[in-house]
Amino acid sequence: MDATYQEWFAPETVEVCIQLANPENFLNEHEIIELTGAPRNSKIVVKQVENAIAFIVRNDIFDEAMYRYLVVEPGGTSMHLRNAVFVLKETYTHQGIGPRSVIKEIFCAHRLSDELPIKSIKVSAAGNFESFNWVKNPIRGYYVWSCLGFDGAIPTVVLKRLPSRYQSCKRISKLVETGAGRRLWQLFGESANLSFDLNPDSISWRLLSNYMNAKGIEL
Repeated sequence: MDATYQEWFAPETVEVCIQLANPENFLNEHEIIELTGAPRNSKIVVKQVENAIAFIVRNDIFDEAMYRYLVVEPGGTSMHLRNAVFVLKETYTHQGIGPRSVIKEIFCAHRLSDELPIKSIKVSAAGNFESFNWVKNPIRGYYVWSCLGFDGAIPTVVLKRLPSRYQSCKRISKLVETGAGRRLWQLFGESANLSFDLNPDSISWRLLSNYMNAKGIEL
């Protein structure tokens, strides 16, 4: 575990309140803490919300409560996690807290595959090059999520802006595999719906491994 994980993530400091009808049939507190990627001193509420289970995480380092949802797919044989809200206060950005929270979530979702059939983690990744460079409250999700291995179709409007040798790329993952491609996505990318494929052989895992190695992240 690297120094940032040691400083910002301590399960024993996190409080969990499970407000489900049959909590004994759900995950234990430690699994919930890991699955949400909750930083130290968080307070987590778990409750049913329509067709999903909501994880509401509050922490003084968040600009607003973090929301993650466990959703049953149509047919009822599989699930996905949806990351809905995750905004750190400006003071706590650029410290690697956000990516490490997501990485905890990814690895825990994979470990829980025998208990919960979670096949993917989904997110609406917002931003573009203009918002990436805002001085106050920059929005960089479209870029950061994709570097973490979250994939999706390249929007048509973006594809038209790319140099001719990249016109055959249909997936964002094919762009961000290389430094040159990441720079193009940073420059021309737009908000997109992205998904991390938890299949062990997926490109999502390969991109995540590359990201962790480049950033010196050790879980």
